[in-house]
Amino acid sequence: MMGLASIWLFPFALVKTLVAIVGHALGFANVVQQEDHFAPHPSAGFEGYYSRTQLADGGTLAIVFCWVKHAKDRGNLVFLSYAPADEDGPPPFTFELYPERLDAEVLTESTEGLASFVLRASGVGTMTVTPTSVEYAISLPDETLTLNLRLKNRRSWSSSTPLEGPMGSLTHLSPFLPLNWHVYSTGSKCEYIIAFREQTRLGDGRTHLEKNWGKSFPSGWIWSQAFEDDERAISLAGGSALPGVQAYLVGYRSAHYQWDFRPPFSVSIGPLSPFMKVKYSSRDGTVDLEVRTWLRKLIVNIKAPVGSFLGLPAPLPEGHRPRFAFESFRATMYVGLYTRRWPWEEWTCVEADSCGTTREGRPSCALEFGGAFCHLVQEDKKRA
Repeated sequence: MMGLASIWLFPFALVKTLVAIVGHALGFANVVQQEDHFAPHPSAGFEGYYSRTQLADGGTLAIVFCWVKHAKDRGNLVFLSYAPADEDGPPPFTFELYPERLDAEVLTESTEGLASFVLRASGVGTMTVTPTSVEYAISLPDETLTLNLRLKNRRSWSSSTPLEGPMGSLTHLSPFLPLNWHVYSTGSKCEYIIAFREQTRLGDGRTHLEKNWGKSFPSGWIWSQAFEDDERAISLAGGSALPGVQAYLVGYRSAHYQWDFRPPFSVSIGPLSPFMKVKYSSRDGTVDLEVRTWLRKLIVNIKAPVGSFLGLPAPLPEGHRPRFAFESFRATMYVGLYTRRWPWEEWTCVEADSCGTTREGRPSCALEFGGAFCHLVQEDKKRA
């Protein structure tokens, strides 16, 4: 329910959103000033930072810093997962940690509007963000683990409006939405050092970095992300926005195309879905998504090995619930782009290929099913 202050502020936020949308449609990118939504939101019920790094050797490193305000249990989370591509180096590991404290401190704000801040998890480590870099420093002496990851050369979601994310102008409504999603970088270059069980590996890679904030995760969702080369990347997320309503945010980047899909196009209301089709099966590890506007259409087909999914906690109002999402880093993805000059013409394919493979050609797309969209979560509920 909205408080009195929210009721008064909502019309102003709605006007800002509409002005920004009209400005974008007319070719004016910065009609309404954007905020740095990667910085902490003190009023949010929960806030979570997620990075997924595809290492140059083909391995994957995932890190989550997340907290839920007023949680009854498991209020703070640091999640670490390392899946090497081979046996030459540290063994794989997954740590699901619930530190007593997880504090966010804003340090400075740059002239470009990007804040510097640090997240400190007691007994675990830090995530330090500046306008030019992001650095993780993790130390778990009892587990003989030391991890350092440094990101540079941020690749923002939008080159014309660097503070913008997948939600675009909808971020002006973020205080009134149950869940928000912001991608800080679609593919930063990075360097890392992992020392675990007396074995050390160092190297470089590419990192996708994002965050969520709001009241809680939805009842069910799908998320996916992939790199292909220095130019191509895709990110998508969506699921149950309201009972009977599904909404998605999708962004595709390549040397020739910078496409975004947002509501009202990427929405389905019951059986009514003129611009979007979504079919998924967590049992089969598949997602088939088709979303379009009047003149653009994107087709995404994803398939992950059934046995490749890893359980993750998710932020709910009462705290983090373990195994409320399952994610694979070994999915294959096909992406097809289609255009037409007029709404009544046939579609023409302008770009089509796989997306999400390592240098050696191994599949490395990330795919996640959460909540009611995942049969493993439902099976856990039945056993509880």
